[in-house]
Amino acid sequence: MYSLRYLSARQLVQNEEATCKIMEFFPRQLYGILLKVAFRYKKSMLLQELVKNWPYPQLKVQMLLQICHQCMRTSKKCSDCQWAFPYNETSKNNFDDIIKGVVSYIKEIINDGSKTLPSRRLQQLDMTGLLGKYFLWNHKLMRLWASSISRAKICTLQQKIHDSENQEKSQVPETSTFPVELQVDFLVDLEVSLKSEEFLMAALQDNINSLLHLTCRDFYVDKLSVHDAAKFLVPLDPLVLRRIDLSKGQMKLMDIGWFMSQISIFQNMKSLKFPEFEFTNWWEEPSLKSQFDIFVTESNKLKHLTEIAFHNICLSDHLEYLLGGLLCSLQSLELSYCSLTNKDLTYLARSQHSTHLIKLNLIGNSIDQIEHVLELLKAASRSLVWLNMAFCGITDSKFYAALPSLCCCSKLSYLGLYGNHMTSTSVLTLLKQYQHKLPHLKAVAIPIFTDCCANLLDFRHLPRSMESYINARKFNSVLKELEELPRAEQESPINYTLNCNFPVIDYFDFQ
Repeated sequence: MYSLRYLSARQLVQNEEATCKIMEFFPRQLYGILLKVAFRYKKSMLLQELVKNWPYPQLKVQMLLQICHQCMRTSKKCSDCQWAFPYNETSKNNFDDIIKGVVSYIKEIINDGSKTLPSRRLQQLDMTGLLGKYFLWNHKLMRLWASSISRAKICTLQQKIHDSENQEKSQVPETSTFPVELQVDFLVDLEVSLKSEEFLMAALQDNINSLLHLTCRDFYVDKLSVHDAAKFLVPLDPLVLRRIDLSKGQMKLMDIGWFMSQISIFQNMKSLKFPEFEFTNWWEEPSLKSQFDIFVTESNKLKHLTEIAFHNICLSDHLEYLLGGLLCSLQSLELSYCSLTNKDLTYLARSQHSTHLIKLNLIGNSIDQIEHVLELLKAASRSLVWLNMAFCGITDSKFYAALPSLCCCSKLSYLGLYGNHMTSTSVLTLLKQYQHKLPHLKAVAIPIFTDCCANLLDFRHLPRSMESYINARKFNSVLKELEELPRAEQESPINYTLNCNFPVIDYFDFQ
């Protein structure tokens, strides 16, 4: 059932032209719901006018168009927010209308001196959080950002030409036309790729002098070398950038020190993710070891770094060397296929990071002695929400030993066990006997249970991949039993999945 406020807004947007004429009489509290409804019903003219007259310093598009604060707290969508965000051409056009509204506002700034600080309204257009998993969609957004900057530059240039002509006629000395205080910050997430690098670089040129000033929150690299990607970091505001994600980029171990020296100026950066590296004992090669020495020195300068992700890099006995000098305690740590040793796990359990860990990815690290993991789970028990231990060599005996420590992690919502050689009894024991101790559990990546497979006795060692040996009838029976386990009335059902990369929740969504 829709709220009266929503129904009123929906009625108003039906007649765009009339609503635009009376907009100056609207209370400022009405703008948010009007923008949401105008976006939903594709009211182009109204969208532009709402943005042009936006009464607040910041316009955060994602928050207005997706879910409200109440929905974020309860994970239940209210009637005003019950719609799926469409990644299509219509949405792109709607975003374009929003930006056109900002450009119209900039024209007013240029033409009307009364909108100087502090009387002017809009100071930041926040369009972060709109990138998706679809490359084509992200590419369209990148083009939209670039064309928006070009529009604002054209407006600025036209006014400068006009002012210059007036100054020539009046013979008044030329002055700086637009104070920096008049800029509207255009906060976005950028994904740099081979297809987007040319037009994004053009948009970033002379960006500092543009009235629509592009700033970047999260910086992603897709199939591009770090040397090419680093060129885009130079013109970005070093105080705004929050994340650099190279997980889909191309990087050699020999570049790790150089790259860190390029990004250590981003003092407010909180998240840093590296791509897959070639697997080698880098500490045995002097040239590589010197690069890691630079990496450690530069990373220790970052005062707010709380997330690091490494993938397929040999860290055996060297985790303390890499993380021991960080100024800030890590809250998210991804160390997939990093050949962690018992020494590394012991360091992590006793380090400053353990008691702050919210997200921990240990996928692909063989756990020989479960005692070191127990110490780590105990240290992280008050904070840990997301834990992935896929392909860690966990057997039933190790899992049973870990159960008491695992169940102390009362905030745990996501648990990954895929790829471990365990029977269905172990997971059923967890969820039958200990489920009440994990009231927030939402998703479990279950393994292919060995007791649901056929012909395993033919192997001296169990195969790494079990898909070919699964007995579908047995497995589906166990899965049905798991799904039918009772849950407390206020708790949502647990989602079971067969995936080593089960729900990949963004670390920032936990904050």
